[in-house]
Amino acid sequence: MSRRTTVLLVVSSHVLLAAAGFWLAGHSTGSSDGDFSRPVTGAREDRSAADAADFGKSRAPGEWRGSEYARAWKAVANGRHTVRERIRLQRDLLEKWAEVDLAAAIEAALSQEWDADGAGDFDAYGPLMDVFAPTLARRPQEGWEMIRGRQFGVGTGILRRVWMEAVGRQDPGLLAARLAELSWRDRQQAMEICGAAVRDGAPTTELFTVLAASPPELIDANQLLTFAPPPAAADTEKLKDDIARLAVPDPRLATVKAILLGRQLAAKSTDEIAAEIESLPDGLREEALWAAFKETDQPENVLGLLDLFIEEEAWPRLEDPETLRQIQQLARAGDALTVAEWAVTLPIRPETTGLFRRSVETYFREDRVAARDWIDALPPGTWRDRALAGYSQVALHDHNDPQASRRALQQISDSDLRTEAESWRTQWEKRTVPAEK
Repeated sequence: MSRRTTVLLVVSSHVLLAAAGFWLAGHSTGSSDGDFSRPVTGAREDRSAADAADFGKSRAPGEWRGSEYARAWKAVANGRHTVRERIRLQRDLLEKWAEVDLAAAIEAALSQEWDADGAGDFDAYGPLMDVFAPTLARRPQEGWEMIRGRQFGVGTGILRRVWMEAVGRQDPGLLAARLAELSWRDRQQAMEICGAAVRDGAPTTELFTVLAASPPELIDANQLLTFAPPPAAADTEKLKDDIARLAVPDPRLATVKAILLGRQLAAKSTDEIAAEIESLPDGLREEALWAAFKETDQPENVLGLLDLFIEEEAWPRLEDPETLRQIQQLARAGDALTVAEWAVTLPIRPETTGLFRRSVETYFREDRVAARDWIDALPPGTWRDRALAGYSQVALHDHNDPQASRRALQQISDSDLRTEAESWRTQWEKRTVPAEK
């Protein structure tokens, strides 16, 4: 290709297309494909970009046939350009070509070898494919039929991801309707795209309806909850009616409604929450209660709501990191003794031992003298032994007092627990006591 033609290509996308038209005119008068890279001389060498643009007016780029775009594509590929120049020119050409023959334009883009030094400025799936996003968004069904038929072999996967991004941002409901035809990995990405669209202001009602109609193996309750439109503030009775109606035919949607109800109840007192959820079906009371517990900003509710979990025998909730976080936060906010006294009322179960430890350790740290008297006043049994084991740990790690730790360990009546607590002490000694030479 001549130096003049290369300059024309770099000037702008308009000049690119005009120059491509100039090449095509040369081909129509008898030049072969090889003429695209052949130097020109004489009067042709002196023609300016304006001349080429004037020539382009005889057939505007929008009037080109697909074959003309294909020849222009080949001309760009054979030109002497830097990688960045070539990619910019190809993107301009593909954008126009897609309007005339989308499949041919995609085929051309997928056949292009990608250059690593241009990837940083363009789409992660290659420097060219994302140029089709606007066309795919306007003509989603055409693009989807290409994807469904695997029209481009392995390259179809790249097109599918571009299609998902383009369509999902504009119409997340349409993308959601295709979930059953996507792989699990693409479904995950599709849900992320739908979430981004909602965060950008896309309406959720239609999207939620589509997702709710999807089978449970595709969309679970937690995923569905992400897109649930918030109910009106006064809709607690309607929510309870919906929960009762959906509990058997659609437990997933009933769970979503129960969580929404719990969020609305979070500002109420524990007694009010208990009354509101009393009529809910088994299992869904727990869902509503857990949502209220996570959302509550009233410290006085924390212990009361945990008592309701115990009534529901929702033992895994007592081990949840959110439960442990809230109980520690309450203790550190000035209620350490209240939390410790509540802890000794817990039922003795494997699921409650971690909660007990977290409930008493703040009190032990804040006032270990008073805490020691408090432990001595506890009746013999599991919680007293575990309080002594916890006190031993605090004495070591927070106060560097191995003697207080030893006295506490000697009072533990449960031999298995004492052996375990002794091993904790041994580990502390290995980390803190210098080894004898």
